[in-house]
Amino acid sequence: MLDLRALIRLDPMDRINVLRAGIESVALVEIATAVGRSMAELIELLQLAAHSPVAAPLKGKRLTTEQSERVLAFLRLIEIADDMVRTTSQHTPFDAPHWVGDWLASPCPALGGRRPAGFTDTLEGFRVLEQLLAQMQSGAYA
Repeated sequence: MLDLRALIRLDPMDRINVLRAGIESVALVEIATAVGRSMAELIELLQLAAHSPVAAPLKGKRLTTEQSERVLAFLRLIEIADDMVRTTSQHTPFDAPHWVGDWLASPCPALGGRRPAGFTDTLEGFRVLEQLLAQMQSGAYA
């Protein structure tokens, strides 16, 4: 099983190699379970093509580099959300993957009522979402 947290913490050169080789498509099953979504919902949230290795995850099938980068960017959002709560409250149970899944699927006033999932088609969109989470953490008006 892929250690998804370890992927985020890899040395940049090693992470680039993993992304170029492609993340195994079966990792999406683990991610979908963690966020409390079906595979179809995860594919929609991350705007991954439905007609690709993600549609029927099999051991040995790999995501494209672009798809792998989106998965990594999504994992970063989970890490940011987890860090936000961990630094403010050490005693509150928090399911960051599930929260991020719900947040992506819900209209967001800071995005003009659009769903954050509408920004997951590009890495720049993920940067916008990371910035929005940082603003939430700091209490800055978003």
